[in-house]
Amino acid sequence: MLTEKAMKTETQETATTAVRKASPAHTLRYDALLVFITMIWGSTFLVVKYVVRLSGPFTYLAFAYGIGALTLALIFRKRLARITRAELRNGLIIGLVLFTGYALQTTGLQFTTVSKAGFITGLNVPLIPVFMFLLLRHKASRKAVLGILFSFLGLFLLSFNNQLTLSIGIGEVLILGAAIAFALHIVAISRFSPGADATNLVIIQIGLPSLLSFIAIPIAHQPFFVPSWSFWLPVVLMGTIDVAFTLLVMNRVQQFIGGTKAALIYALEPVWAALAGLLLAGDVLSVPAWIGCACILTGMIIGRLS
Repeated sequence: MLTEKAMKTETQETATTAVRKASPAHTLRYDALLVFITMIWGSTFLVVKYVVRLSGPFTYLAFAYGIGALTLALIFRKRLARITRAELRNGLIIGLVLFTGYALQTTGLQFTTVSKAGFITGLNVPLIPVFMFLLLRHKASRKAVLGILFSFLGLFLLSFNNQLTLSIGIGEVLILGAAIAFALHIVAISRFSPGADATNLVIIQIGLPSLLSFIAIPIAHQPFFVPSWSFWLPVVLMGTIDVAFTLLVMNRVQQFIGGTKAALIYALEPVWAALAGLLLAGDVLSVPAWIGCACILTGMIIGRLS
C-alpha cells in the first residue's frame, strides 16, 4: 500500500504529464511550428552526411550540440540560474536518449543514402503511440490510431523502389536503432516537459550529448578539431538552428500537444528528406514512394482531426 507521501508524489508526477489546453488558434500555430521543424530536420540530412565525412560523427555531434547548448545558455542565462533539481535530472534523462539516437543516426548516415535514412528514421512515428501506452499509459483516439496506420503504410511504401525490393545493411540497422531512440525521446519530452521550464530542459538535454560526444572522440579515433570553414560553417548553423531552435520548439509545443498527435506531424520528416535528396542529391523517388508521401499526408490530416 502506498504511503500518503508516496501517493502525493505519484499524483504530482501524473499531473506533470498532462497536456495543457490550447485554443484552436494556438493549436494551429503549434502545428505550423512542428511542420516547420520537420522541414529543417528533413533538409539537414544532406548537411550531416557531408560534414561527418570531414570530421566523423562524434566530432560533429560534440561541436554542434555544444554550440547549441552554449547559444541557449547565453541567451537564457537568467533562467538557467534558476534551474531546479528536477529539471536537471529530467534534462539528463532526455539528453541520454537523444545522444543515443543521434549517435546511431549520424554513424548510420555514413553507410546509406539520405532518402533511405529519412524513411527509416520516420519509423519512430508508429513507435511513439506504442511507447506512450507502454510507458505512460496514454491511449490514442481511434482517429489518431487511423492516422498512425496511414503514416506507417506511407513509411513502408517510401522504403521501396519500383521493383519493391529493399536492401538492409549496417547503415539501415543503425538508423533503425536511432528511430527507436527518437520515439523514446518524444515520449520522454511528453513525460517531463509539462510543468518544467522548457528552455532549461533543452539546455541540459543538448549539453549532455555534447559532453558524451567529446568523451567518445578519442575512443572512436576521430579528430578533436577540424581547421576548415567547410566544417565550421555548417556546424554553427546546425548547432543554432537544427539543434537549439528545433528542440526548444519541440519541448515548448509538446506541453500543449500530446506525443501521439505530434508524431503525426513528425511523420513529414522523411517526406522533406526525400524531396531534399531528390532535388539536391539526385535521389530518385519510386512510384510507391510517391504514394507513401500521400499516405503520410493523409494520416496527418486524419489524426489532427481527432
